[in-house]
Amino acid sequence: MQDRYAGDLGDYLKLGLLRWLAPPTAAFPRLGVIWYRTADEAHNADGKHIAYLDPSHRLAARLNQLDSDLYARLASIVNSGRRTTAALASSGVLAAGTCFFGDLLDFADLPVGRAGWAARQERRRSWIQRALAATSGCDFIFADPDNGIRSSLHPVSAHRTKAVKHAYLAELAAFAGRGQSLIVYHHADRSAAVEQQARHRLTELGRDLPVSPLAAVRASRGTTRLFLIGAATPAHADYLTGRLTSLAHSPWAEELQVYKPG
Repeated sequence: MQDRYAGDLGDYLKLGLLRWLAPPTAAFPRLGVIWYRTADEAHNADGKHIAYLDPSHRLAARLNQLDSDLYARLASIVNSGRRTTAALASSGVLAAGTCFFGDLLDFADLPVGRAGWAARQERRRSWIQRALAATSGCDFIFADPDNGIRSSLHPVSAHRTKAVKHAYLAELAAFAGRGQSLIVYHHADRSAAVEQQARHRLTELGRDLPVSPLAAVRASRGTTRLFLIGAATPAHADYLTGRLTSLAHSPWAEELQVYKPG
């Protein structure tokens, strides 16, 4: 997650899903949001997709109708010029009891190569420990890396420079191990059909973590995004299954498609 993405079209779909799974007016579940926040980049147009917030845009009326409160809050952030994860956290886009962790995860000031391995590993370990502390009272954890998950079998280790753009399942195991269910962002690529990728990632989730993989939710406007959902307890599984079933039969279904494992 980069600050420059705050309030863009992808954010609207992401936050719309989170508000569906953890409604802002409900006491349960309590959500913990871990932004895998990295330094803003400028080499592409990511984060510039905010035209949907213009009332004259072809998508505006439809998206506003899906969640008018969320739409208005994101429009306020974008119009104010305060496009940061901190602004999202303080804007009321999620329930009042939501816990947010947004410390920067970055290795730019550390040596490259073998000389910096130990320092990089320690920085990432410390970052995860702070994220665990910040979200200790939560039922569900939403992890939001730039690019998505990496499994325990991935050849690139977590201390490499661009690894900050990924959430490694080995580190998410600490959250699931204490009974917290997971919702994890993953950017789909061109390696296979999106549905095939979704089911493959759910298989990794169930293999590497103590969770039951329930579904991958696909958001396809702009770039194709997947949200991988794994339940840590039977009670969470029942709740999430109910919310996902109702999502598939709601007006959101045209924007958020639910894939089950299989």
